[in-house]
Amino acid sequence: MEETLDRLLNLGVKRERKPISKVVQAKPHSPVYTMHKFWARRPYNVFAELINHYSEPGDTVLDPFCGGGVTVVESLRLRRKVVGVDVNPLATYVTEMEVRPLNIEIFWREFGKIKERLEPEFSELYKTTCPLCSGRAIFDWMEWAGDKPTKMKYICPKCGAGIKEATRDDAAIAKNIEESFERIVSERQLWYPKAAIPRGDKTSGIINDGYQYFWQLFTKRNLLALSLIYKEISEVKDREAREFLKFAFSSSLKWASKQSHLRGNIVEGWAMHAYWIYPKTLEINVWNTFHRRCVAVARGKKYSNKYIGKYYKRAESFKDLLVNRATCLILTQSSTNLPIEDESIDVVITDPPYGGNVNYGELADYWMVWLNHDKLIDKTEEIIINKSQRKDLNDYEHGLMLVFKECYRVLKKGGSLVATFNSRNLNVVASFVIAATQAGFILHPQGLLYQPPIKAYTTTFHAIFVGAFVGDFIFTFYKPVNPKVNEAPATADLNNFKECIDELIKNHVNEKITEPELREKAYKVLIPFLAAHARTDIRMCREAVNYFETQMKKLEPHFRELRKRIVEERRKIFSLKRKV
Repeated sequence: MEETLDRLLNLGVKRERKPISKVVQAKPHSPVYTMHKFWARRPYNVFAELINHYSEPGDTVLDPFCGGGVTVVESLRLRRKVVGVDVNPLATYVTEMEVRPLNIEIFWREFGKIKERLEPEFSELYKTTCPLCSGRAIFDWMEWAGDKPTKMKYICPKCGAGIKEATRDDAAIAKNIEESFERIVSERQLWYPKAAIPRGDKTSGIINDGYQYFWQLFTKRNLLALSLIYKEISEVKDREAREFLKFAFSSSLKWASKQSHLRGNIVEGWAMHAYWIYPKTLEINVWNTFHRRCVAVARGKKYSNKYIGKYYKRAESFKDLLVNRATCLILTQSSTNLPIEDESIDVVITDPPYGGNVNYGELADYWMVWLNHDKLIDKTEEIIINKSQRKDLNDYEHGLMLVFKECYRVLKKGGSLVATFNSRNLNVVASFVIAATQAGFILHPQGLLYQPPIKAYTTTFHAIFVGAFVGDFIFTFYKPVNPKVNEAPATADLNNFKECIDELIKNHVNEKITEPELREKAYKVLIPFLAAHARTDIRMCREAVNYFETQMKKLEPHFRELRKRIVEERRKIFSLKRKV
């Protein structure tokens, strides 16, 4: 009754909720998230659980680092109003396309027109010969070792699909397209990005290997194919269909470059958090890829049309949410200066950047040069650890603190800041906790929960190799109703803390426990200590972090030997499974 009265009187006060305590089995992404690549998306059902726990239908949710759009999508699906903010234009573009409705019938109609005009031409571009019937076929992908094609997956209308060795004729077709490229581009008045690849932490490697421009990341055949599709999409008259076809085109870029490769028998698009050309690259049929991505977009929009549909109403300003004219405001800007009224947000739910774990700006340039006609992303306000941008841990911590201060300002008293966070580097975790605490937030005594990852993400690489810190901690901070400087709970002093860490290591190091597993246990002691002292004694926090990392460094030989044993055991298990 009291909470309802507060809401009616708009007093800007939220009744404090107990932190979430239920561990949720993370599920694979729903179709809306498989339409377009974005890095480090968190499990949608975990965020849905957080939204349900910390808010009610009609409440307003803020995500100051909206990234791949999970908070925005799930908030709308659960009938909350939502503000999604990100400094990265690819993030807000993907997020908006995830929640916008689409007339799927018109989308396919316009796709059909493009197919009718371009498919015969693409049959020529990707033609090969069937090894079984010697008839005409096309290839779905071709593997290259340097400048020599080695093998390909062909599709024959008579014999079906198969793998064959590349022939001299296949190499000659590729060479002919390369020699004709400039002439065709000129005659057809085609466009492709000419922007130079900016030097950065994740681009320096390929620049040093001779790749100076983004267009060099594509074979001339795939660059020509992309340019042809791009032009056709630009000429589609129906605006909604045109924009979603462009979205499918953008989604295709993950598989269109030389960064694609075979991982065993699996065709892998660009999967790393860095630009990387493998010794053996894949040239994947762009038209087939575009068709597949259109199918993915249609599937995703069928899902969002059903679960969000007309509830999505685009806001021009935050006022539109306040007066219930709209349900969703997406802003491409820094979250250090939000156009939101004081104490008007019910809950902040977010997944901040983890130090330099993913260099979003550098990676997103690959897409934005296509979407924004050669315009690179302005990374000035990106919150990250990046040597090329001259941003260190202190800059990262300060940037987070400024964002959390804004979150504190706009959040109602008693409201929660809920964040997932994960880093093997305790200095990064400490900066996150210090930033939130110095902004005024208090870590709830029960506000730390470990959430295991999506099972699919622990297979293959992570299943075999040990050492990655998978899963997330879910932090629940709150904005006190009556802030006090000394509101942080009393905790043990630094010496007691060190003794506690020593005891924890002693009790577990002789067990078969990996470094990430030990860190998970230790963080449950470290994080409350940091949160308790961050506002009053930063020096003590730094000393605690350094002490723990020093103790872990002493254990490196032990963890190395343990890793070898576990990797060998897992390899044996995998080989036995393959034999079966």
